[in-house]
Amino acid sequence: MKYSSLLLIVSLLIVSLVSGCAPAKKTTGNVVELWVMPNSLEPTGDIERLLQPFEKQTGIKVKITSVDWGAAWSKITTAATSGDVPDIVQLGSTWVSAITGMGALEELSKEAIAELGGADTFVPVSWTTTGIENSGKTTAIPWFVDARALYFRTDALRKAGVSAGELGSWKSFKNALSRLYQADVVIEGQPVAPLGISGKNDWNVIHSLAPWIWMAGGDFLAPDRKTCVLDSKEVFDGIAFYISLVRENFVPIEYLELNTAQVSGNFNDGACAMYFDGPYEIKTLTRPAAEGGAAGSLTSRNFAITGYPAGPKGRITFVGGSSLAICKGAKNKAGAFQLLKYLTTKTPQVEYAKVSGFLPARRDAFDDPYFANDPYRKVFKEAVLYGRTYPSIPSWGLLEPILTRRFGIMWDYVTSGSEYDPEKIKEQLKLAKKEVETILNQGQ
Repeated sequence: MKYSSLLLIVSLLIVSLVSGCAPAKKTTGNVVELWVMPNSLEPTGDIERLLQPFEKQTGIKVKITSVDWGAAWSKITTAATSGDVPDIVQLGSTWVSAITGMGALEELSKEAIAELGGADTFVPVSWTTTGIENSGKTTAIPWFVDARALYFRTDALRKAGVSAGELGSWKSFKNALSRLYQADVVIEGQPVAPLGISGKNDWNVIHSLAPWIWMAGGDFLAPDRKTCVLDSKEVFDGIAFYISLVRENFVPIEYLELNTAQVSGNFNDGACAMYFDGPYEIKTLTRPAAEGGAAGSLTSRNFAITGYPAGPKGRITFVGGSSLAICKGAKNKAGAFQLLKYLTTKTPQVEYAKVSGFLPARRDAFDDPYFANDPYRKVFKEAVLYGRTYPSIPSWGLLEPILTRRFGIMWDYVTSGSEYDPEKIKEQLKLAKKEVETILNQGQ
């Protein structure tokens, strides 16, 4: 692990040196090249329609390239190395610090940030991911936000005699799950499991565990960012509680071989009473089957949403999303800034939320009736205010594979069929701490 991590660090340094030496290209008039990921059913078409007023008002033509999420990291870093970059690029919120550390992004001046409305215009937790923390430099602007909440079947709860108000704390949440399990709920011939969660085969594995760690009072890194604190009692307590939901049979063991999309499908098909997901699931449950949605299904007629059950340190959800950044080697920086400004104004924020299913990054966009008057989306409006995210440090991208592997091994201990041993979980957390600190302190 040590040598592979060192190679990754060296590769990042090479990228930084090469991209830093790449000369900025001259402005090419009224064309701006934009790279985005598939954020909606029609990634390119949806943005083209969103940008029609912008292109008409400014005379700027936006050339859009859709980059698959699986290839995005490699394509963006390769572009940074060669200097052949787009003018503006979408970055996952946890990527910004790493790409910034490569020297590939343009720093936004205080005047530019003020023109966008200032930091207070945006969801507070998303603003923490707009550059390397404590650097005083901003290299990206939040575009849209992703947060998680608890979806539940009102008809299943009713059959078990459980009210939505009983889902508000860890203790009452577990009691509700126990009653659902004991009731052995069957609706229209379909057995309904109390809860669906994914296991180690999910790209989401860290995001799924993080809220429980935070709500127990734990964290990933100490404030000095040189020390990993995964071996703390609080971290173990949070993970142990989450694992207990499986060990007490509230989650079918086979679900731990599924990813979030598959668990979502099971919920939509009526196979489980509750699961955690983002705002885009609302779009799925309200979109006709002909368009790939589940509208009209039994679940779509009997679902509601509430926040995470509060743990010892309160209610916390993971908040992710994407930002927009102007590349340091951009050909048309002036046009790129105009595009950045347009995409982060209120109306385009609301309109893109409608087609993508994600949440706006601007706080005032939540005042739009689409959010303010919708009982489902109002839950996510509240969620982003009690959300947290990961430290915005350049090495975080190297830490996630370590955490994914160690958390995956922990799930193996749960699914193996052998007697559960909490000491094995603690040992994996100690090993994760050691590997994480090797990366954090590399070269010191």
